[in-house]
Amino acid sequence: MKLGLQTYRTSLVTLVAIAGLVACLVFTVARLLNVESDLRSEDTHTNLWQITQTQFEATLFAESLTRKAANETIADPQSEPDFRLAILISRLAVLLEGPQGQVIEKVGMMGGLKRAYLQLTLAEPVVARGLDAQSAFHMRSQARDLAYELRSAANKVMLLNREQGAMTRTMYLRVVFESLAFIIGIVISASFLLLRLFKGMQEANQAKRLLRQEQELSDLVINNISNQGIIIFDERLNCLLWNPGMETLLGLKPEQTVGQNLPALDPLFSKPDTVQSLGQAIQGASSVFEDDSPTQTGHERCLEINCFPLNMAERKLGIAFIRDVTEQWLARKQAERQNFDLEIKVLQRTAALRQAERRLIAAIESAPDGFAAFDATGRLLFANEQIWAADPIAIWCREEMTLPVFLQCFAMCEGADQRLLQGNEAFEEIELDLLMRKGVWVHLSVTKADGGTIFVRLTDITGYKQAAQALQSALDRERETTNAYRSFVSMVSHQFRTPLAILDSSAQRILRRGQDITQDELVTRVQRIRNATSRLTRLVESVLNAAKLDAGRIELNPASCNLVDLVAEICERQRELSTHADIRFVAPEKTVQVYCDSILIEQVVINLLSNAVKYSGDTPVVEVKIWADGARAYCSVRDWGIGIPADEIAKIFDRFYRARTATGIAGTGIGLNFAQKIMHLHGGEIQVESYEAAGSLFTFDLPVSNAGEAQQAA
Repeated sequence: MKLGLQTYRTSLVTLVAIAGLVACLVFTVARLLNVESDLRSEDTHTNLWQITQTQFEATLFAESLTRKAANETIADPQSEPDFRLAILISRLAVLLEGPQGQVIEKVGMMGGLKRAYLQLTLAEPVVARGLDAQSAFHMRSQARDLAYELRSAANKVMLLNREQGAMTRTMYLRVVFESLAFIIGIVISASFLLLRLFKGMQEANQAKRLLRQEQELSDLVINNISNQGIIIFDERLNCLLWNPGMETLLGLKPEQTVGQNLPALDPLFSKPDTVQSLGQAIQGASSVFEDDSPTQTGHERCLEINCFPLNMAERKLGIAFIRDVTEQWLARKQAERQNFDLEIKVLQRTAALRQAERRLIAAIESAPDGFAAFDATGRLLFANEQIWAADPIAIWCREEMTLPVFLQCFAMCEGADQRLLQGNEAFEEIELDLLMRKGVWVHLSVTKADGGTIFVRLTDITGYKQAAQALQSALDRERETTNAYRSFVSMVSHQFRTPLAILDSSAQRILRRGQDITQDELVTRVQRIRNATSRLTRLVESVLNAAKLDAGRIELNPASCNLVDLVAEICERQRELSTHADIRFVAPEKTVQVYCDSILIEQVVINLLSNAVKYSGDTPVVEVKIWADGARAYCSVRDWGIGIPADEIAKIFDRFYRARTATGIAGTGIGLNFAQKIMHLHGGEIQVESYEAAGSLFTFDLPVSNAGEAQQAA
């Protein structure tokens, strides 16, 4: 481990030294080339010459314009303004392009010279046609300005060249020092590499000695390996080594094989693949292959042959490792056969899955529910027509539909929650019942499969919701009825227990007293027994009437009757029963004929009147009123008793229901329900107005009739 680490460090230091040597050489050459390039690029005199030549041409052009303005005769055609202008334009064009243009740009004179060049170019046709004196003077002024500007440019270029010369000299000095530093680095790196070369030669000699020792050790190991055949051969494929493992594989001893040609020893070595691999090993290439030829006795056999190049004593040799892998080969063949069978099954199942997928897609397309599939990123993979036709999707998904957009379409529906607005947050399965619009419910289901695909199902559950609501209403009514029946049973048992207790106690009192009882006490006890018996009779009749009404055994026998006489008689009987009550009867003087079943209507009036007396305290005041309005006759019973709470008025006609203000007052809760049903049989209804601690007003109406109509109806 330490030797390997030391070798690694030595190699790393050597590589660093070589890299430093190369870097110093490269940087030195690069700096020298840079200096040479700067020397070639220095062209100060050329730039100044171009500027002064252009300035000279501008002066000549101005002079020709002066002579033209003075109307002097110009004998030389080259002194004409148009000729001088053409020369000036060409000089100026050369000055503005190439290296000279870059210099002009550096000194900041490019803009003015370009404008002058443009003006001269535009003036060239005018000058060619001829100039008058005024135009010549004007253009001469422009030419002189251009000459002055070129003179300024020459001065600035000279100053620039002086500054650059100073910088160049400084740079050259720095390059000299850098080159000296790089040369010192080259000397140091070369010295280190020479030292490493000398040391490497010593290490190579030592490595040769170690190699000889390792070779001897390898020969020892090779000759003692019996489970793997090893042979060494030369370039002519003559055997140089034959270990005991080869003797076990092929049955040939070393003395029979060493020095012999391998292809002549066994058919294994005469096969083209074997000969090619052995030859490649001699050429320096490794190869591995298997020979699955059966043995001479016909048994299956597979040999793994690994051929590698081998350099020994500067000779190109080859080494081959031969191993019997028959068991692994047979297992691999069996696995290949199984894999082939498995691939066939996979293809068959894939075809079946594809067919099932097509059937599934067809079923989804024709299904009444909406289906959609999204990938893990929320991108739409598939959606049937039903989901596109859903109201929020059809209205809001005008762009490409993604899972967040799809869910946000339902965020405003009744039943939605915050999960529909989560967007790209962590996925969460969703099961919601949503009210799309009035009377239309859907079930939104969002689930995620194992592969990451997200499935959405939109199911119309309007019928289910309606049925559930109806069932819930029925259950609520059943629950209320059950509670009412329980209350009724409890109440009736209590109501029956009281008169029975009175009967029992009175009868026991009479039996105990016997002959000693006085006539007054006997009358009192008998009257108590009669009152208790009458109370039991009324309770039983109430229950029986309710049962008959539920069974439909109460028949309606309508006839014409005088409502005033009927109600007046009932009031009179009630006064006899309730001597402490002030019962007031108000009715018109004329007869009020109604068409009804007088026996049933009598029970309605008795119930309303007895309730008014019962729930009005110790000194009840009850007003019974009759009046007619058009084709209807009305009867109202009013008291100023305990009244009914406002939140219980809607339930007062339910069977067995009693208001909380009636607590402690005897009653079954059947009477008002029975009276209301009787009025329903007559096509009417009992109306109630009541205020807690202020009394109640019950009103019912019946159709008005006369004797002739009554006879005709009969």
